[in-house]
Amino acid sequence: MEHTALILIALTLFLLVIIIGLLTALVFKLFRQTPSTDGPPPSLKASSPEEGTKGEFHPAILERMKELEKIKPRRAELFCPNHREEPGEVTCSICDGLFCKACIRPFKTMHFCKEHLPLVMRHDWDEVLTIKTSTSDPENGVRLFDVKKALFRDKDIPTYVETHYKINVDHDYIETYLVLFAVRESVDELRRELKSFNF
Repeated sequence: MEHTALILIALTLFLLVIIIGLLTALVFKLFRQTPSTDGPPPSLKASSPEEGTKGEFHPAILERMKELEKIKPRRAELFCPNHREEPGEVTCSICDGLFCKACIRPFKTMHFCKEHLPLVMRHDWDEVLTIKTSTSDPENGVRLFDVKKALFRDKDIPTYVETHYKINVDHDYIETYLVLFAVRESVDELRRELKSFNF
């Protein structure tokens, strides 16, 4: 009986040694095949259309990759530039950037980012242009906002637009006016620029 038990123990130890040996060989083989820390092996690298390795992906996938590259910048504009994880909720009345609540401050009836609020508070602002708008003909108002953005982007002229309302008692309706304001020192320059936009 004891003899049989010894044989079973010996067989168990022998099998255990074989299993450990196989596992060791397998681990060693895996470590030898592991790529360097510089990156994945060439066969697994994601190629882009710009790298000229078009043979690795189907043309439809390459087309989709191009579309995603175009979407990324537009998606970034929807998030606060100061807090990339926070969605933009309010637009600055000067730069038209979209900011989270922590990065925007209310002033009068508008909102300004932390960068442009001091600009608004430290300068005198003059009315430069007033245009009447209506829901039936909003084109001039839309053009004014487009021109305002272009002037800030291309000429670095800060402006903001206020909406004013006037009750027309005779005809019983409310008139809407968009009023463009600029820093007093830049009013003359702004008026010259507005002429080029036919305002």
